[in-house]
Amino acid sequence: MPRYFGKIGIAALGLLLATPVYANNLSVTNVVLGTRNPNAHTVVLSFNVSWQNSWRNKINHDAVWLTVRLNNSQITSTNSGVCQMTASGVSPSGTSTGTGSNLQIYVPQDEMGAFLEPASTGFLGNINTQNVQLTVNYQSCGFTNDDQIYANVFGLEMVFIPQGSFYAGDYGASTASLVSGSTDTTPWYISSENPIPVTNAASGAYYYVSGGNGGEFPSGSQFTVPATFPKGYNAFYVMKYEINEGQWVQFMNSVPAAWRLNRDLSDNHHKNTTNVAYRNTISCSGSPLVCSTQRPARALGFLSWMDLAAFLDWAALRPMTELEFEKMSRGPLVPFAGEYVWGNQTVTAASIISGTSEDGKEAITGSGNANYNSSTLSGGDTSIGPEYIQGPLRGGIFAGANATRTSSGASFYGVMDLGGNLKERVVTIGNSVGLTFTGSEGTGLLNSTSGYEGNANVPGWPGMDANPQNGVVGAAGSGFRGGSWNDSANYLRTSDRIEAALTSTDALNTFGGRGVRTYDGN
Repeated sequence: MPRYFGKIGIAALGLLLATPVYANNLSVTNVVLGTRNPNAHTVVLSFNVSWQNSWRNKINHDAVWLTVRLNNSQITSTNSGVCQMTASGVSPSGTSTGTGSNLQIYVPQDEMGAFLEPASTGFLGNINTQNVQLTVNYQSCGFTNDDQIYANVFGLEMVFIPQGSFYAGDYGASTASLVSGSTDTTPWYISSENPIPVTNAASGAYYYVSGGNGGEFPSGSQFTVPATFPKGYNAFYVMKYEINEGQWVQFMNSVPAAWRLNRDLSDNHHKNTTNVAYRNTISCSGSPLVCSTQRPARALGFLSWMDLAAFLDWAALRPMTELEFEKMSRGPLVPFAGEYVWGNQTVTAASIISGTSEDGKEAITGSGNANYNSSTLSGGDTSIGPEYIQGPLRGGIFAGANATRTSSGASFYGVMDLGGNLKERVVTIGNSVGLTFTGSEGTGLLNSTSGYEGNANVPGWPGMDANPQNGVVGAAGSGFRGGSWNDSANYLRTSDRIEAALTSTDALNTFGGRGVRTYDGN
């Protein structure tokens, strides 16, 4: 039988056969606690990882972000944060990519997780690597040599966005798009992370155009986008897909019971039912609260800003800024007036879902490349009832075997569903609160203050309470980009900013999100 951490002087073993973690074809399985070093307070974990359509070219690549948590029971509910790795850099000591070839592990400087990614250029296709190894310091997440522990590894598919210059704006073709002057529709050119002086110049500068939201700067306002605000020039990773229902359920069921109450998507602050609503199948009930989903691959609606911030903090990620949204959408290309996130003005609404049941492998039949304009769906789950006819689709549903960037609705770098499906929550440059954001990463440890349990608590994140110990309780400084299944096509445009500074604490059926992480390597 397995042995666990105890007051013994030899290396102890632990074993947890984890429930598979699926994120649109990502699977992390067979998590095993291996050799520990009680003097260094470290333990080795091994596990298997598989995902599909992996690539690395001269521009960018995909990756899997892996974070480790330790628990003191087989019920993986713990208030420990993410456990830190024992070394940073590319394939550092204590790590192994397992049986897979042409892979590497990159650990950021804060050692809060690890990226498993292709090591050299080429299309790797389907990855299935056994016995991946990471070494963590168990003291960093609150455990000692005397503790009996179990382990949990959480994975997210990511896309690497390289350092480089880009344009923000599309010659004034989209609502409130960024321009160079009151009479000059030339887009902003962002060539560094240096401060951006926004002026009321007629031309040849950086000019702000307002979307008219409450508390937003008016057009022609003068302010500075600080050097510390992430502008998209520096490299970063972004989630390839919007947060899905399976990821949310794992998050909810893996944190202490008190943390779950404010994050319950079934309550009257969210969708107000444990039944299916606008294709959302999340159901939470019982005491302690336990959540489930019928469709783990489906993109997750009904997220408030506070919900998104909590998930990103727990996953050791951070919110994206609206300038990063334009960078990941357009890449380094010169803007095309009125373009959508896939680089042109070709847009067709999804209408027919393949098959009669949505198992995470369903596709869109026909020429659809976006979910927008309140499209009434047929096929798939729609025969079950009217609650399945409108709402979000699974992440990456438009990306078939022979798909192009246009037909798959992909961004320049291969990020999926940035236009339509669900609104992308971003940090805005459109008010003074948003501009204070410095890009601090989540810690994996949420708030435990009575009455405010389960809130993100990273200093400087939008919505932070005046009393910081309460965490993120509002949405000031946030906004939306990219549009949703319920929006007209204009909202899907790369440079459309009509809601970029729209502050909302609501959790509507069109509200989703994803996270990013700053790249701090060379």
